[in-house]
Amino acid sequence: MPLDIRTYWNIQGEPVATTPTTWEIAGKYILKLVKADVNAQRNVRFSSALRAEGVPVSRILLLKDGRNYLTAQEGCYLLMEKLGGFHIGEVFQQNYIDIAYQTGIIIAKIHCALIKITDVQADKNSFDKELRGWISDGLSASTLLTKEEWMKPIDALCSIYPQLPKQQIHRDLHYGNLLFEGATLTGVLDFDLGKQDARLFDIAYILVGQLLGQKDLTAVENKWLIFVSQFLNGYESITVLERDEKEALLLMMQCIELLFVAFWQQQKNQKATEETIEIFKFLQNTKK
Repeated sequence: MPLDIRTYWNIQGEPVATTPTTWEIAGKYILKLVKADVNAQRNVRFSSALRAEGVPVSRILLLKDGRNYLTAQEGCYLLMEKLGGFHIGEVFQQNYIDIAYQTGIIIAKIHCALIKITDVQADKNSFDKELRGWISDGLSASTLLTKEEWMKPIDALCSIYPQLPKQQIHRDLHYGNLLFEGATLTGVLDFDLGKQDARLFDIAYILVGQLLGQKDLTAVENKWLIFVSQFLNGYESITVLERDEKEALLLMMQCIELLFVAFWQQQKNQKATEETIEIFKFLQNTKK
């Protein structure tokens, strides 16, 4: 790590790397490196707004000079309190019905808090524009899907996209970014990808994420459909989805998988591309 935190913050302890961009300090703090000021500012805004609404997110510690983060050549450093709790493992080997319902409640509460945030530096490249842009360009170069296979869900989603409710979203909601003690949420992590877009993206993202890594999708299909149903019940116990959102949910999940097909092709990861296509085709055969 290129800096001595004792020079900038009023804490003691040696940083221990946990990832290439995060360090744990004395078991109490996390030092995080983000790419640019816009990412650091987003973390600060989200932390403040969500904490005010009772959503458990890390409190950001001020530097000695009162700044929220330190700007360096390699990026921006934020120091925050370490949250307690654990990541949920293989959902379908646990009480997935209760987990799904509670997760729906959690995501709805996060959305209710995020709707109060206006990101002045919001990325105007909404998901429908991404679908019409780099994602379609990437899929056009693929031989693993026909143009008809990927164009149909993109056209269908983009036609309804203007009617979908928009707000600030997390955009990377999965159990790796949620911490729990039992069924109680203790932490929400990583707001670096957050932006103004359709709130349905977050919902579809976490739901389709439960299919990732499944060796036999047909074997978990019934459990997954129950998970989806219970998640939506939990979500709507807090805030109601609009009819257009319910109609577009499956399309959104399919298009998220198309995003990852294009992404993994860019990364030249054949295995991940094929696994993503398998999930996409599973979704195509799934009834609403």
